[in-house]
Amino acid sequence: MNIKKLAALSAAVIMTLTLTACNADGAARKYKKLYSEENYSEALDGFLQIDAEKLKNFAEEEYYYLIGNCYMHMEDYEKALAYQEKCTELAPEYFKAWVNMGVAYKRLGNSEKAYECYDTALQYDTQDYAPFYISLGASYIERGKPVSAVEYLEKAQRLDPENADIYAFLAIAYAMEIEPEKSDEAYKTAEAMGYPQMDKIREQLNKIR
Repeated sequence: MNIKKLAALSAAVIMTLTLTACNADGAARKYKKLYSEENYSEALDGFLQIDAEKLKNFAEEEYYYLIGNCYMHMEDYEKALAYQEKCTELAPEYFKAWVNMGVAYKRLGNSEKAYECYDTALQYDTQDYAPFYISLGASYIERGKPVSAVEYLEKAQRLDPENADIYAFLAIAYAMEIEPEKSDEAYKTAEAMGYPQMDKIREQLNKIR
């Protein structure tokens, strides 16, 4: 094979590889948009057709994170964990993946592993993310540490004051801190905002009081 033919063949191979990478990146962006539109099942089907090794500009850790999130929304927590773990293996500092792993472990009934994930997430907490502080606050309530629970729940409240979950957990945390007036106020706010499990909150408050 002469030099010209070899050069042409090499150029063709490079172009094919580049197009493949562009196609993978384009597909990932397309399915990320579907994910952002809450079309989780369709987004998941699309993501799973992509060969992660062919991604060039679309971060592989984000690819695994989004797949894990799709499974989270579909309540398949075992698979959600598997993909969030892949994300953190590539990028240990991926804060939200650790948060979601904590939530998944909690839903699977493994509180200790959930706490470990939340504690790891704290090491990389470089952003204000209300769902994390809500989960963290709830975990500190379970651990019998109301001071820390209040700290993180109040931080969540400043970020997302319209979230009824925050006030429901604050009602419990304040009661544990023996602050009945604050507890009653948070309870009434959660109830007014339509928190769906007020019966469970009342049950926990009755045990504390």
